[in-house]
Amino acid sequence: MNSNYQRCLFTCLSMTTLAAVAFYWTVNLDVDMFQPTTLKSTKVNTSIRETSILEVSQKHPLVFHRRNVVITSADSPHATKRIVWMNVPPWYKTVTSFAHCYIRSCEISTDEAHISRADAVVVNGVDLPASKHPNTDMNQVWIMYGWEAPPYYYSNTIFSPDWNGRFNWTLTYRLNSDIPYPYNRIVYTGGSVNISDVVRRKSRSIAWFVSNCRTPSKREVYVRELSKHIDVDIYGACRNNENFDCPKERSFDCLGLLNTTYRFYLSFENSLCKDYITEKFYNTFMTSAIPIVRGGADYARLLPEGTFINTASFDSPKSLANYIRYLEGNETAMGAILERKHKYESINSEGTDFDWRCQLCAKLHGNTTRKSYTDMKHWLKDGQCLEQPKDLP
Repeated sequence: MNSNYQRCLFTCLSMTTLAAVAFYWTVNLDVDMFQPTTLKSTKVNTSIRETSILEVSQKHPLVFHRRNVVITSADSPHATKRIVWMNVPPWYKTVTSFAHCYIRSCEISTDEAHISRADAVVVNGVDLPASKHPNTDMNQVWIMYGWEAPPYYYSNTIFSPDWNGRFNWTLTYRLNSDIPYPYNRIVYTGGSVNISDVVRRKSRSIAWFVSNCRTPSKREVYVRELSKHIDVDIYGACRNNENFDCPKERSFDCLGLLNTTYRFYLSFENSLCKDYITEKFYNTFMTSAIPIVRGGADYARLLPEGTFINTASFDSPKSLANYIRYLEGNETAMGAILERKHKYESINSEGTDFDWRCQLCAKLHGNTTRKSYTDMKHWLKDGQCLEQPKDLP
């Protein structure tokens, strides 16, 4: 991922429309914005500097634009808010610093013994053990965290009666979460690419790196049908050639093949769920391959038109294969997609104010209404995923 980016500011918005997602600067200047200069304190150290901020596109909520501004940074005058994890995810990096956030007066712990003294409790709802129970301190904010698609919530604990009404906020990849935290985003750079060089040096059609071979989306069935009409080289645990090995520790080496060998990459999600777009898509923006997407998100609404190919635009895998063959024989048509795609790059929000920790810290210090999710199962699962793909036999 491209880590050469500047820190960004954010907006604490009370609006819930997609054009003005909570905590984000947007291109729409008519929304109510949190003004950093209005913080009241008699002992605040400030500094003025010129920097580049990130703004969320009003048209495409998963796209950033950069803008140079002069800002005033201030040490936060707020009392420190304590955040504690319950059932911390195994992959979680124990990062405690909020130094990169505009509002920095927070601390975070993974020690559940500190829950009773916490201002906010973040609950990993994906595999929450039945032994975990909420407390009744209504002065605390309880947050349901989940970065998996609904079919992969292996525990029903958070859907049990004693959890009903206990969660005040949600922290998920969905953009209608109280703290939206997508897997990634892309940023407009206005870059370019040598189309002829890319098209002519590559020798293979489609690559797919995959480890989960049986999924709710039935992506493996789609690929099997697609392979009847065009070559698809499958790497990883589900590979169709013993030479196509791609262990997780070498995943970025394998990604390099999308620069040297393959024209297209299958960015197929394991579940067809609302807003569920994972790194499979964003990683292609570090390469010269064209992503072919398959998921439950509204890609056309969330991302720039013409930077990807969507299987939803075709009535069958055979129709998609025919279109890919057409592009491979038409450098102008393929080049138009590559040209649009290379105006954007993948960007990692960690280390910016779009980090979930920064968003949460700011929200805890803001005058934000606390909700009560009386039916988390309904919010999380009901009508959020397509269970049966309509374009498969």
